[in-house]
Amino acid sequence: MAGLLALIVTAIAAFGARDLHVDADVVSALSGDSEGYLAYRAFQDRFALGRADEALLVRTSDLSDPFAFEALENLILDLQFTDGVAEVVSLFSLPAEGTTTPLILADPGAPLADRFATLHQAGPAAGALVAEDRTAALLHVIATPDAAPGDIFAELDPLIEAAAPLQIVSVGQAAVERQISFALIRDQVVVTPVAILICIIVGAIILRSIPAVLVCAVPAICGVVWFMGLLGWSGQALDPWLATLPTLVMVLAFADTLHLFYASRDTGGLNAAIREVLPAAAMTSLTSALALASFAIAGTDALLGLALWGPLAMLCGFSAVCVLFPLMSRLLIRGDGAQPVQFRLPLAPARAGLRHPRVMAVLALVTAIALLPALNRSEPSFSLSEHIRETSPLGQDLAYMEAEGLGSASLFVVIDDADGVPGLDAEDGDRIAAVANAALSGAGNGAGDGPPQVPERFRAEDGLSIALPVLLPLGIGPDSFGAELERLNAALDAAELSEVTTLAGQSLLGHQVVPDTVAAMRLSFYIALAAIALVVAVSQRSLVLALLATAISAMPMLAIEAVLVVTGAGMTMTVAFALTVAFGIAVDDTIHYLNRWRLSGGTRNERLAHALDHAGPPMIASTLIMTLGFGATVFSATASLPEFGVFVMLALWMALFADLGFLPALIRMVKR
Repeated sequence: MAGLLALIVTAIAAFGARDLHVDADVVSALSGDSEGYLAYRAFQDRFALGRADEALLVRTSDLSDPFAFEALENLILDLQFTDGVAEVVSLFSLPAEGTTTPLILADPGAPLADRFATLHQAGPAAGALVAEDRTAALLHVIATPDAAPGDIFAELDPLIEAAAPLQIVSVGQAAVERQISFALIRDQVVVTPVAILICIIVGAIILRSIPAVLVCAVPAICGVVWFMGLLGWSGQALDPWLATLPTLVMVLAFADTLHLFYASRDTGGLNAAIREVLPAAAMTSLTSALALASFAIAGTDALLGLALWGPLAMLCGFSAVCVLFPLMSRLLIRGDGAQPVQFRLPLAPARAGLRHPRVMAVLALVTAIALLPALNRSEPSFSLSEHIRETSPLGQDLAYMEAEGLGSASLFVVIDDADGVPGLDAEDGDRIAAVANAALSGAGNGAGDGPPQVPERFRAEDGLSIALPVLLPLGIGPDSFGAELERLNAALDAAELSEVTTLAGQSLLGHQVVPDTVAAMRLSFYIALAAIALVVAVSQRSLVLALLATAISAMPMLAIEAVLVVTGAGMTMTVAFALTVAFGIAVDDTIHYLNRWRLSGGTRNERLAHALDHAGPPMIASTLIMTLGFGATVFSATASLPEFGVFVMLALWMALFADLGFLPALIRMVKR
């Protein structure tokens, strides 16, 4: 009956998984009730700056070549007559001083090369739209309010084909989100199956039996299918955070079945293994669920979703283990069968450490003292393009744009209307020109005699504000962006414009919200630490063991932060996420060792050795399985998932070393 029920549930889940879809809006990771996000939403609502805009990188050997220049003019003209396009911001949008004539066309008799040189003397705005060597230009295609994301992109192919010799690629936030969407879908088709295949192959080597591999792998695979089906049936979109959960379910469920299988090879058999190990497996699922649930305090909608779906993912994996492992074992395992690898050689140092507890205690203390200075020292970091691989075509284009200073409109100076009356007049033009001179530091921003010519796209719906774009590279880092903010604010203050202007945009949102979000994610780690310590204390009925186990399990997280500090890498949300998840996994080995210690009989030293002999092999085996399973993330098309996988793998091995080397020796010293 249980098998039939599991088969029906799996079939229903597989059917529901067909409706799984993605949402690659990286800004949604910062959505919530924070002051910075609410200000960003208010800005978006006033100016209707949606996700339908496109940015095009145009490259050629020399834009001052008449043929290439004419092709660029024709491309921009065609774009302006394309459905869904309201405006095209380009090098032709920069006016000559005191006129509305484009600066590049102001002196038609001059050679094009000279006109481009004059354009570049107009300041940063020109440099953000055309490369100084004239090999590239950036076009900002502004969508109409009723355009949907992707509408303009769908119309580009014939325009690109007709624009030879120009080479045109889509860049900007819309392209980033399309790339992430593609990567998330590809990961579920490639990365998760590869992780499953790797786990099966390594499991076959460790367990030395095809039936044993099936017994351990089938529950893990079904757990993944159940979770993905749950997502599909619920209509929940897969985002970069939730995309990590299928692999997490796979490796954790496989680790639980490994511990169960090793225990079933002991004298007590399957029933004893279920009785003795399954409660510990329940605790490991609980600790991982608590670690994921702790993200609820981070304050963003995406992490709140992770806090909800993470525990459900753990429940799917554990439920599959509970239902299918006993069933598969009884169906496929006959007699004694082949014995799994016992890892006697890797366990030898742990046995030696158990014989010299003082040495291991000193080593543990020295390690902790060396790692503690790195606690909370790594700086928060955020980029709108952090999920894009640098080696991908889009990643290379973004790197080129940053090197050349070609900018996307991810930061705006919002200028209040001069007279408080909707609409633009000469007084508004003077203020806009003053802000442009201060913000863009360039010539060609002078006001004319009449009302300024501002695209409707950059006017507030109430007619009382203008959003002046400040073109910055999409992947600009926090230090460079912070320096740009300081420059802007200083220039506006010096021009006495700070009272009538505010800064807004996606880049500013990340700069304002990410540090607070990372701080909240750090806090979630400490909350998970305390919650897991409580769980261990209750299960082991010992506060001393709980504190010891928690401290040992936290050491890998300190080591990861030390790596960040030494290398100068920033604490991205991905890394902060990996820290907490890795802790939830790292404590699993600690729980299984303590479980074996609790169940063992004899003297203290005999119990410690018995726990090491029985828990050690599956701990090593599960770490191998999880390492190689997370290793499949290197095949991900996103940049953040491999980063997540690397930090989790690093934490797993550090946790294994601490649990085998430090934990038994320290228990010997504190328990009499």
